[in-house]
Amino acid sequence: MVLNRVLYAVALVGALVFHTYYTGWFSWYLLVLAVCLPVFSLICSLPAMRRLRLQPQMDTCCVRGSKAQLVFQNAGRSFMPTPVYRFVITRTDELTGEQTRLRLQLAARGSCVVQVPSAHCGSYHYALSKGRVYDYLGLFALPLRLPTLGACAVLPEAKQPVQLPNLSQFQSRSYRPKYGGGFSEMHELREYQPGDQMRDVHWKLSAKTEALIVREPLEPNRGQVVISLDWAGSRAELDSTLDILLWLSGWLIGREVRHEVCWIDPASFEPQSRTIATSDELNELVKTLLRTRLREATPSIAGRSFPRADWRYHIHPELNTQEVAAT
Repeated sequence: MVLNRVLYAVALVGALVFHTYYTGWFSWYLLVLAVCLPVFSLICSLPAMRRLRLQPQMDTCCVRGSKAQLVFQNAGRSFMPTPVYRFVITRTDELTGEQTRLRLQLAARGSCVVQVPSAHCGSYHYALSKGRVYDYLGLFALPLRLPTLGACAVLPEAKQPVQLPNLSQFQSRSYRPKYGGGFSEMHELREYQPGDQMRDVHWKLSAKTEALIVREPLEPNRGQVVISLDWAGSRAELDSTLDILLWLSGWLIGREVRHEVCWIDPASFEPQSRTIATSDELNELVKTLLRTRLREATPSIAGRSFPRADWRYHIHPELNTQEVAAT
């Protein structure tokens, strides 16, 4: 815009000098044209400038290594050509706090594509600012309404650890009635009680005993199950930590094992835990971790004891020849 104004000022001065030394009608016509041209450009541009609407389309998540993008296009309708408009995109890496600014200038009805970095897991928040739409000569500007964007989460990919945890210790010591009933491979037989579902009746055995016998589903009576991790290190180490967490926690969910995921908050250095029972809770935990700011000198949780835990697994990143330790 500054360059356009400078060029117009040079053209206006040139027309004025030409009119000073040449008194013919053409010089006067040229001077009037130079003076009126900005006003004419603004009048012609206003309908398109006021109707311009920036419409973004943003991927909210993707798997690490895949493509994710942010697309901008003009959703406004006008019979006039679309003028030039500019805005600034600010991308904030929520893990490190690093900000990247990108200035975009668009025109016509084409779209603009901004790629989301997906080489490592993370959460990238996008915001728009300094939106301006210009007249056709680029001399006047109006503020551009900017939509609110959000964050794109680059998620891990489940990866089985090279050294599996000791699953021989993961045994049920006893069983208890399953809350809410339902299917279970383990069950016990007992007499019918008021409130039992008819679908649970063992009809063959009831016919033999001449009394209603029902199957009562049982579920394992386990102690606390803990997965611990350190939310620190390089981006490659965090990638590996999340890959193993996604696989191991998903393995437990598939066996209907409620478990705790524990780590130390880098901001307060206080232990944090989250109970995981479903895939949705696991996905929400991963997104929460991706929004947790990294901090140097965050202590490790590996040496902390969990007296109530019958089974615990601490995740170590698997990089090069590093080994995974399990307790």
